[in-house]
Amino acid sequence: MNAIASLILSIIVVFILLRLKIHVSLAIFFGAFILAFINLQSLAETFYVLENTLLALQTWRLVVIISSAIGLSIAMDLKGMLKDLAKTLEKAGEKIALHVAPPLIGLVPMPAGALVSASMVRDLAKRLKLTPEEATFINYWFRHIMEYSWPIYQGIILTSAIFSINIVDVVKTLSPMTFFNALIGLLISYMIFKGKVSKHVKDRKGFSMRSFVKDLILSSWPILLIIFLILLLKLDTSLAFILSLTTLIIVERFNVKDLVKVVKGALNPKIVLLSISIMFYKAVVEYANLPHQIFSILTKIGVPDYVVLMLLPFIVGFATGITFAFVGITFPLLAPIVGRGVIDAGSLVLAYASGFAGVLLSPMHLCLILSAEYFKAYLPKTYVYIIPAVALSLIIASIVYIVA
Repeated sequence: MNAIASLILSIIVVFILLRLKIHVSLAIFFGAFILAFINLQSLAETFYVLENTLLALQTWRLVVIISSAIGLSIAMDLKGMLKDLAKTLEKAGEKIALHVAPPLIGLVPMPAGALVSASMVRDLAKRLKLTPEEATFINYWFRHIMEYSWPIYQGIILTSAIFSINIVDVVKTLSPMTFFNALIGLLISYMIFKGKVSKHVKDRKGFSMRSFVKDLILSSWPILLIIFLILLLKLDTSLAFILSLTTLIIVERFNVKDLVKVVKGALNPKIVLLSISIMFYKAVVEYANLPHQIFSILTKIGVPDYVVLMLLPFIVGFATGITFAFVGITFPLLAPIVGRGVIDAGSLVLAYASGFAGVLLSPMHLCLILSAEYFKAYLPKTYVYIIPAVALSLIIASIVYIVA
């Protein structure tokens, strides 16, 4: 069985297990074993990859970031800060708040960030009569529009390093996709809201920008602290989250009962296993050298460059659900097409947008899984909104590639 077929089979197994109501952490873990069984030499080799995953610093860094992000969300919720933040944003309008909160959280490069913004807009989504699937889509889509161009994301940093170009040039090249994806989200959002009537409309009389900014800072300072620590002090993301959460606990003087709630939520075994399962799946993909095999298959059969630029990043993005994975694994293979030092801008846009499309559609994507669980959304129904949005994004990236 070739690399493409084995990846597709393992993903199908994951979807079947999800359909059977198996928890996503176990479904992905089993999918990784299927992929390993097909592509690795022996069971011993599979356990070798699993052992390396469990011992890898990157795995536990991911666990720390996700656990800290969940802990921060719970802590801010317990102190009413997320509700205050949502109310502050609502001063500019309810629908504006619904669409601004996710990209605000998107300024912080954290796995499962959509879970934090979901807890911010939950009550607002109910008042606006959104179904769980509609709320999940809007929160999920707008959470990720900044990932095309915000310079502290690993995918952007890796792209700059791999193609030997300045990070400013990467941002300039990819930033139009942030704009276009915002428009796509607003278009689908408009269609969702068409015919809906809000139960509650905010009165904007007496709106004060000074008061708005003050309330925004007071209700979101732990998030702003993370941005400051990462962007200005260049601190590692995992340390930034731990420091922000610790500072919040100290400043707000958490009692033992609330502290237990934060720790219990942050160290949920299912969430820890989910992080490990995703990193195990990624490790199998890398260890079996599947991207290189796929690249060889595509080039041998004479597939055009633009198809390679789309297909290879998309497959790896879909298989891993991680942006830095498709960038780090496939972009070195695509360097002969995209270029080094001097790049073809259209090729970079098409490759990045295609890989990110795979990430957004992936059942391995933590933001999708956790935000769908939070809103109690049925995942197949959520895809009804995600698939057209991703398709439009790819069409626009293809037009940019042709024009450039």
